[in-house]
Amino acid sequence: MSSPLKLDLHVHTYYSDGKESPEEMMRAARRAGLHMIAVTDHDTFDGAKTVAGRIVMGMEVTTQYGHVVVLCSEPMPLPKLLPDLLDASKDQNCLAFPSHPFDVTRAGLGERIHHFKFDAVEVFNSKAPRSANQRALEVSRTLSLPGLANSDSHVKSALGSAYNLVYADSTKPEDILEAIRKGMVTPVGIGLGVKAKLEIVEWYVQRKIAHNFRRPMRQM
Repeated sequence: MSSPLKLDLHVHTYYSDGKESPEEMMRAARRAGLHMIAVTDHDTFDGAKTVAGRIVMGMEVTTQYGHVVVLCSEPMPLPKLLPDLLDASKDQNCLAFPSHPFDVTRAGLGERIHHFKFDAVEVFNSKAPRSANQRALEVSRTLSLPGLANSDSHVKSALGSAYNLVYADSTKPEDILEAIRKGMVTPVGIGLGVKAKLEIVEWYVQRKIAHNFRRPMRQM
């Protein structure tokens, strides 16, 4: 492929804690100029399955140490214990990377990243503090791992705030993952615009209200 694919590899939908459907996130991604996204809902492939063949299959797994994104060619059972998860990812030719690894407010792995063998590192997360992203970039260089930039979108207006230029032979997920493993990727971190920031706050408040409404009232 002569020109790179513009890909966001960390996107959430309403199959976990995102606001929109997988279809709507795909449409919004195209409007933002992206060629493809990875649907990476928390601990489920259900959202990705609904748009199979048009996205990269993914899951953000909640391990005992923090969040790890696993990208695969097709959905499969994934364990939550981190050593087992990485073994399963390798066996199934998936690609695993720690998401927002140094964001202490959002289950980043932190320095434990040095204790496990990943395929890449998320060096720019649109919702992470600048210092956390800078530390992730330093670690990716120390470990000689490809760096990735992703929006971690839970709302569609955040799409386009970060992406990866991937020099893959085709749009097939297996070719995309192989290109990343080989380091044929350039992360591009732009940052969230005002509209996206406001929508993120609004969506957070809506989720909190819905959660509190579902919670049973205490006995008087």
